[in-house]
Amino acid sequence: MTDSTLSNNHENKFSSMSLLSSANNSSKMQQNPKNILHSIIFRGMIFFQIIAYGSYSVLVHLCEKDGQITFSSATMNFMIEFIKLFFSLNAFIYFQEIHFNKIQILSCFKKSLPYSIPAILYFLNNNLAVHMQLHMDPASYQILSNFKIITTAILYRLIIKQKLTKRQWFALTLLFFGGFAYSLGTLKNSSFISKTIVDSTLVMREMYIRPLGIPMIIIYCSISGLAGVYNEWILKKNFTESLHLQNIFLYTYGTIFNLIPAISIIITRNSQNGNSYSDLFHGFSFYTWLIVFTQALNGLFMSVVIKYSSNIIRLFVISFSLIVTTVLSFFIYHINFNMYFFASFITMTCALSLYYTN
Repeated sequence: MTDSTLSNNHENKFSSMSLLSSANNSSKMQQNPKNILHSIIFRGMIFFQIIAYGSYSVLVHLCEKDGQITFSSATMNFMIEFIKLFFSLNAFIYFQEIHFNKIQILSCFKKSLPYSIPAILYFLNNNLAVHMQLHMDPASYQILSNFKIITTAILYRLIIKQKLTKRQWFALTLLFFGGFAYSLGTLKNSSFISKTIVDSTLVMREMYIRPLGIPMIIIYCSISGLAGVYNEWILKKNFTESLHLQNIFLYTYGTIFNLIPAISIIITRNSQNGNSYSDLFHGFSFYTWLIVFTQALNGLFMSVVIKYSSNIIRLFVISFSLIVTTVLSFFIYHINFNMYFFASFITMTCALSLYYTN
């Protein structure tokens, strides 16, 4: 073999290696923007969830009239579930070719049955969350809803068998006593207590929790923890199954469970009013529709987070939403935050820092 041939072969190998190297670099450059985009979208979803969770109780209070909720909670939750179901159905049809027969429909029905359990738990909890707002101010609701972290962590240990460190158990204990001390200090038997400031133009409202609010929040946090953990267990148990199909199962049951009481309320209302007709959206306002659309998006985003990440992210969202609620409560209701709130806020912040830090 001549020197020129060897030289050519060497040059060819070098050029091939250069091409392969540049191809790999190009592939990495193509993957990195995609990963960065996914990361930005994921963070954007979490940010939106924090806003949605934080504004929920404030928006419900804005729908109050003479100490009563103006709309049917079942109707509102029916609309939320229906929008989520509609989106999931369209997404499933768009991304997959569907050729159903009787056997497949029967198989899908059997697969859907486990999703009826979290659906009925969410149905109970979402309706309880609306009526619970009458028994506490928005900031108190957000403080006490952090008890979800305790119930979720315990159920995580029992159902998904995830072990907690001693530091996490200490953090949960700190979180519990922080919320417990706040509830005792803020417990009142009345609604917002107004206090007029010097110039008589600004009215400060005190924080309050009615006695019935305590058992309601305990039930709410217990059901919420069970629903969240059980739903994550189902989603990850059938991880290879389409998320859109799983959402269809869950939201179909949710839509049905909320539609039944919504229709019964309309029938009862019409029978009481004689000939006057009451529609499905009786009492709905701009704020009610804002709740519907923000919570529908919130639910869809949360299903992605739970399946591909963890329920701990959900707790992270709930924790940080307290800041949003506090800001909105101050500027909209001019709530006069008491010392129990600040003490509980600091205690819970320390507890959450201990719990989430690796």
